[in-house]
Amino acid sequence: QARLQAAIARSHQSTMARLLDSNGEDAIVGKSVGYWLNAADLVSTADLDVKSLGLLGFPRDWPTVYTSSKALKSLIGKKGRCAGKKVGVVGEPLPEEADQVKGVSLRHLQSFLNAAMVEKKTGFSVVPGWAVFEHLDLAVSEAFVAERYWWNALPDGKWVDFTPRPKAWPELLLAEAAGEASKAQSSLTTGEVDIAAVLLKQRFGLTLAPAVAPAATPAAAP
Repeated sequence: QARLQAAIARSHQSTMARLLDSNGEDAIVGKSVGYWLNAADLVSTADLDVKSLGLLGFPRDWPTVYTSSKALKSLIGKKGRCAGKKVGVVGEPLPEEADQVKGVSLRHLQSFLNAAMVEKKTGFSVVPGWAVFEHLDLAVSEAFVAERYWWNALPDGKWVDFTPRPKAWPELLLAEAAGEASKAQSSLTTGEVDIAAVLLKQRFGLTLAPAVAPAATPAAAP
C-alpha cells in the first residue's frame, strides 16, 4: 500500500510544474520578484489573447515565408511590432553544450531566468528577443505570434537555447531584438500565474503547482 501511494505521488509530481523567482525559490504571488511572462510579452498578428492563441508551431513555409509574408514582416520586420535585427533557427542543445549547464535548474516558460542563470554559470551572453510561431489553426502563413524570449550565445557567436521546449518543437525560430529589449523584474501577479498555467497545460500537459499566497499580516491589537 505504501509503495502504491508513493508511486501515485511521484506520478502526480511529474505532471506538476513550478515557477521560480530570481533566487531560484518557489514563487509567491505578490511577494516573489523575478522575470515573469505577461500578456504584453505575447503578440499575435491575429490580435488573439493568450487563452485564445490555439495551436502554435514553427512557421510552415519557412524560409520562404520570411520574405513573402506581410503578416510576419509586420511582426518581426525592422519596423515591426516586435522588430528583429537578426533571425535564426535554433535546435536543441548538443550534448556537449548541455553538459556545460548541468546543475542549472532550467524551467518551462522561464526563458528569462534560464538564460540569466546560464550566463552566470558559463559566461554565455544573454540574447534578448522573440520566439516566433505560426498560428497552426489558421491558413498557412496567415498569422503569427511573437513571444518575448531570451537565449544565449556561445563565445563563437552560435545561438543556443537551453529552455525546455515541447517535443513538437525540435526547432525554434528566434529573432534578436532590434532595439532596447530589457525585461524588468517585478512581483508575481495572479494574471501572470494564469498565463503560465494556460501555456504549461497547452504546451506540456503540465499543471502549475499552486503559487503560494503571502501570509496575512496579523491584525493590530485593539
